[in-house]
Amino acid sequence: MKTVILTHSDADGMCSGAILKSAFPKAHVFFTKPVSLLDDLRHTRADQILISDMALNKRDAPEILEEMKNKRIAFYCDEHPHPDNIRPDDLKRLCDVYLHQEGVSSSEIAYQYFQNRIPRERVWVALYGAIADYAGETPFVKERLRNWDIRALYFEVSTLVLGIKMESFNNYDAKREIVKLMAKGGNPSDIFGLVNAAKAAVSKEFDIYKMIKKRAESSGKLGYVLDLPYFGFRGPSALFAATVTKKPIGISAHTRRGHIDLTIRCRESIYPLHKLAEKAAMKSGGSGGGIPEAAGARIPKKQFDTFLKEANALLKAGI
Repeated sequence: MKTVILTHSDADGMCSGAILKSAFPKAHVFFTKPVSLLDDLRHTRADQILISDMALNKRDAPEILEEMKNKRIAFYCDEHPHPDNIRPDDLKRLCDVYLHQEGVSSSEIAYQYFQNRIPRERVWVALYGAIADYAGETPFVKERLRNWDIRALYFEVSTLVLGIKMESFNNYDAKREIVKLMAKGGNPSDIFGLVNAAKAAVSKEFDIYKMIKKRAESSGKLGYVLDLPYFGFRGPSALFAATVTKKPIGISAHTRRGHIDLTIRCRESIYPLHKLAEKAAMKSGGSGGGIPEAAGARIPKKQFDTFLKEANALLKAGI
């Protein structure tokens, strides 16, 4: 039986994917993202598909549900808010197992479901994903942190989150090897070169901050920076754009062939970034989403100014 794991390529996606691979050792790991999930589902040939840490963007959600009717979705866990143009019950009916809970990580959800069929120590991987995904304050995480050396756990989280920013590890093949290792009980620091890459990433972030101080611009409540030569540092760049412009929200924008990828972060937790990204992107002819603390969007190449205008209008209206 061919099993395919579809998961996000960030730290929580990698960790939840590792937990799934620990439960299904022969499964093939394939990285996808919300804007390409529909196409990837169409081209996935498998007897069963496991999905983790994968938001449904509003634009594609109805078609994704239609495509899921043609597949066996054996397991789907996610923490992202549902788009309002689908019904959660319809999604649940299309999966053998569908688990959804906002405010936690997919790594935590996956571990709690499969914990009785994988080694107890895989809880480390669940904790890595949770902490990396801004979900380290849940009762599950707090309780488990009491059982282990928190300093060692945070070292591993930092090694993973920072290391995969560097070019040598910011590709699907390298990330797939990290997932395989964690699925077998290894830790991120066991990957040759990843610790050094994480250290290099820290130094790079300081350099990027200095660059953003010179290049960042602002519009309303938004600080933004365009086309920095460091795609792997989108999250910190967005935060730094907010910091240096003294705005609550920051955007790191990267121009691609026919579109612009936006990464959005905030210095204040009062703004639901996932809603901001989704609504502003749709009004700009694109799609977006995420979680309240971190979001992203993809819009047509010439619509950045429209996105800024729509985002500020949404913020003024209370979103």
